[in-house]
Amino acid sequence: MQIPQIRMESTFAQLGLNINKPVHEIKQPQAEMNLRQVPAILNIEQARTILQIDSSQARANIGIMTNVQFSDSSADYGKQKALQAIAEKSQEGDRLMRIYTKENVIASIGREKGLRALEGGYTPPAASTDEGVEISIELKPVVISVQRNGMSIDPVTRPPEFSYTPGKVEPYMIQYNSLKIEAVGGQLDQMM
Repeated sequence: MQIPQIRMESTFAQLGLNINKPVHEIKQPQAEMNLRQVPAILNIEQARTILQIDSSQARANIGIMTNVQFSDSSADYGKQKALQAIAEKSQEGDRLMRIYTKENVIASIGREKGLRALEGGYTPPAASTDEGVEISIELKPVVISVQRNGMSIDPVTRPPEFSYTPGKVEPYMIQYNSLKIEAVGGQLDQMM
């Protein structure tokens, strides 16, 4: 004999979730420094050094005259030599005029002039023990001045930029729950 049975089948509900995650963005714009450096000014002044050399005493010690004395002496010397030359030319003319003496006058005049040139010449004066040169130097220092103009900073700061998109959760049904009950056996073979 068959005993009637109740058979139950159930399925659980399955819930699905669509999740959009929240978005949090932070942007930091770059700051500007705006640096300005003004160049420094450097001034260097070098004053001229004064050097004085006085050699008037040294010139006097070796017999060198001043400009005025030298020009007067040269004029006198030139005048004397000019008069000597005139007298020599006059004597040479007189000698050349005397042909009757049968003397070779041209050769003898040349010989005399050559010997006279060897005898003359420059004789330097005797050196003095005192040099007589006075040297004075006036040193002037270098003047250095520095003007510092420094640096200026003009920063421009920018705040951070925030953006936030909230997240969403959307539920949906993947499978609905169900309950199936059956009576099995005997005459009660029906579904409810």
